[in-house]
Amino acid sequence: MQSCPASATIQPPNRRSAGTVTTIFCFGLSHHTAPIAVREKVAFSPERLAAAYHDLAEQGLAAESLIISTCNRTEIYVHGGAGYHRQALQDWLCHFHGVDPRLLDGHIYHSSDAEAVRHLFRVACGLDSMIIGEPQILGQVKDAYQAAADNGAAGPVLNRLLHWAFRVAKRVRSETAIGSAPVSVAYAAVCLAKQLLGSLEGKSVLLIGAGDTIELVATHLREHGVERFAVANRSAERGQQLAKKFTGDAHALEAIPHLLHDADVVVSCTASLLPIVTRETISAVMARRARGDLMLVDLAVPRDIAPEVEGVAQCFLYTLDDLNDIAQAGMRARREAASAAELIIAEEVGEFQQWRESLGVVPAIRRLRDHVEGRRQEELGRFTHYLDQGQDPRAVLEAFSKALMNKVLHDPIATLRQPCQDATNESLVAALDILFRLSDAEG
Repeated sequence: MQSCPASATIQPPNRRSAGTVTTIFCFGLSHHTAPIAVREKVAFSPERLAAAYHDLAEQGLAAESLIISTCNRTEIYVHGGAGYHRQALQDWLCHFHGVDPRLLDGHIYHSSDAEAVRHLFRVACGLDSMIIGEPQILGQVKDAYQAAADNGAAGPVLNRLLHWAFRVAKRVRSETAIGSAPVSVAYAAVCLAKQLLGSLEGKSVLLIGAGDTIELVATHLREHGVERFAVANRSAERGQQLAKKFTGDAHALEAIPHLLHDADVVVSCTASLLPIVTRETISAVMARRARGDLMLVDLAVPRDIAPEVEGVAQCFLYTLDDLNDIAQAGMRARREAASAAELIIAEEVGEFQQWRESLGVVPAIRRLRDHVEGRRQEELGRFTHYLDQGQDPRAVLEAFSKALMNKVLHDPIATLRQPCQDATNESLVAALDILFRLSDAEG
């Protein structure tokens, strides 16, 4: 596969002309459009996010940006800059990860403005997740926003957008039954284990990793009868904390080959960039172990367990993509709740767009305030002099207010009195009625 040259410089399209509303643009791929083999090629590790945000700004692709990179999606939101073109962001993404642009053909989706806002709201609410309504995605979006803020990438528009998304997600959770059933990727993995192995009571489970997903898996496993846990993790402290919570044993990653001998189920979810469990390791273990079949569930992107493990006898490997069928069971109620959630989202998108459109008049409001302030300062200086001379303050205040009124209204009245087309005159009069609510005052 041919990779983008590391030294390439991406040439973004021309910026939009001044005076137009700056676009919010969403670009990405997810489990809906791309298999795990593609998604893992363009996933962002936490260590590379700072470089990614810096590069987006340096390339002129974004004045503000947000990267959401999870097991099931990689999405980039930009505001300002030249990144509102799909090709510009696709070229950048391929260049940053060093992958052939053809890898993403047919897998990318993009949207702008109201549709981009709607998509983010749906993502935050769990409506775009593999399992509808799963709550973990909201935490992941919050983490993504925190990373963007920490790197100075989230400005006033994306700040407002993300906080709005969090509020929408909270509203959907409280006003619908979208989160009523305990269904998540972790729960689907446990259901799969129970389906394949029958009762989980008495089974031995090896957990690789100690993050939130693994902890959630362990919680569901214990609810289904598992009592024997072993935790292998890079961080000894975190591994010990998780093992203690579930009355298990903590180990280093190097102990995995030994731990595999006693495991019935292996569930792995780490941030490793390379496979932790290889075919060679599994082959050696299966040649000596006496416990029979081994079920492995890989919840990580990039994958923790080498795909070639699938070919080892008595091993059954499942990835995130394999959980989709399991996740469909029991989703009827969530789909009904999703319909109600969509109505809430449509309402909130409309309100957010109204707020965005109001930003277009901010420069005009600023100019108007500056103009009136200038007139006020002029008159204030002039009439303060009369006060210093000892003149009656009430008379000075009366004169000041009339002079200020005349100053402020002089230009608008002069414009109204100028000869012009009837349509223009009517428009100006109508605008005055609206701006100053003159019709209401007359009523």
